[in-house]
Amino acid sequence: MIANVLTGEERDEAEGVIRKTHYTHSVPSGKSHYIRFGSAIVVWSIPANKNLGRFILPLWNCKAWELSRLWAPDKHEPNLLTQAISAAIAELQSLEQGVDILVSYADPNAGHKGGVYRAASWVYHGKSEEVRAYLKDGQCVARRKFHSGKRGMTKKEIEALGFIELRLPGKERFVKPVSRRARKFYRDAARSEIALVERRKLADQNLREALDLLKADKEQP
Repeated sequence: MIANVLTGEERDEAEGVIRKTHYTHSVPSGKSHYIRFGSAIVVWSIPANKNLGRFILPLWNCKAWELSRLWAPDKHEPNLLTQAISAAIAELQSLEQGVDILVSYADPNAGHKGGVYRAASWVYHGKSEEVRAYLKDGQCVARRKFHSGKRGMTKKEIEALGFIELRLPGKERFVKPVSRRARKFYRDAARSEIALVERRKLADQNLREALDLLKADKEQP
């Protein structure tokens, strides 16, 4: 299988599939690239938060892209999604120069735990802030739906329509360093973390030995 960048009618068709069958039932509004790999569709988008790159890699203002949609039909081939992600990364790098870091999210509210990103060797990067949504007649509506016009609705106005506010867990964030400097940053960070863990183990061992000696001294007549 090879990856194909979708344009024109093929992209329109892919957008229709995402709107109909992806759990979000929506497509990104900003600049995006749609890539098909076998029966899977991968969508790359510029993150809505312009400061996301600096948040993930605080040492410089890096160039970040978000894997905003990942879809495959039910009963798809084993490992299709991890293969699709790998192929789509290569396509993105040919389309956009200087990409440092990739980010994606697993939504626990949709039953997603990020297993596909772990299998694709992405790095866990914590959890996003909790999500506010509203419930009415069994339908959950994202808060942003009430802020699509020039004037956003207040919580009181929304609840006056019969909606109940929900506070949902944040999404699990995963990142993939792709540039040389980003990979070096994460390698160095991993080494520092390992060294810190080893120092803590040594300190704990020294403390236990000191306590054992103190206990032995007290037990002597």
